[in-house]
Amino acid sequence: MKVVCISMFHRDAGKHLADRLAHLYAKQGVSRFIHKVKPGPDCTPAIIESVSARLGAQIDMIWEDEPDYGDRLATLSAAGDVALSAVRPDDDLVLWHESDLFSDDDIVARLHEAAPGAAAVGAWPWLSHCPGRMELGLPGRQRTLLPEPLFYDTWGYRKDGVRFGNRPPHHECYTADRPFRLDSVGSVVLLDAAYIRRGARMHGNGLVGLCADIRRMGGEVWCDPRVPVVQPTELWVFNDN
Repeated sequence: MKVVCISMFHRDAGKHLADRLAHLYAKQGVSRFIHKVKPGPDCTPAIIESVSARLGAQIDMIWEDEPDYGDRLATLSAAGDVALSAVRPDDDLVLWHESDLFSDDDIVARLHEAAPGAAAVGAWPWLSHCPGRMELGLPGRQRTLLPEPLFYDTWGYRKDGVRFGNRPPHHECYTADRPFRLDSVGSVVLLDAAYIRRGARMHGNGLVGLCADIRRMGGEVWCDPRVPVVQPTELWVFNDN
């Protein structure tokens, strides 16, 4: 089973980039990484090339400037569609992993087992707070959830036209102890590559649009709330690499 991981880096130098890359390259079962990089004056591509070479990661770096549509979601969706087009005929699964989120190294296996036969299975994204400088991607790293843990991706996770809320109960379809079916997920999601090869794309609406395409093709979208991913608030602040 061949698994490719897609992450986008849009001028990320100065945001713990080297440690974030090391975290991604530790993902078990991933044979190749697609990195969509936005051209610009910073050294993001150079850092990616250096870290991937040092850690022996196989990468395809797409250094392409998509049109600016004057809308952040539309522009990022165009970049995402470019990255999805790099999926190969022999890829079986696609791990879409936002580059500033953190997950366990065995996330591919856990999502693959969560809903057998599903076309897309999303993880459960939380916000976290890490005071001071984080040592991201290193053994023993500490993550502390905010005093009132907040669900992170209220844009991507939807069911019957209703978006999830930050706080419990999140949505009437939510179950904390088992996977459940949704219209769309986001942030970190394992995709059946067959739907990508058939042309499923974002169409200006991010992963919501991608999931809509997948469902139109007959695929099911699920979420496993037992598989957490974390968005550290520290990454919202510029740091020296």
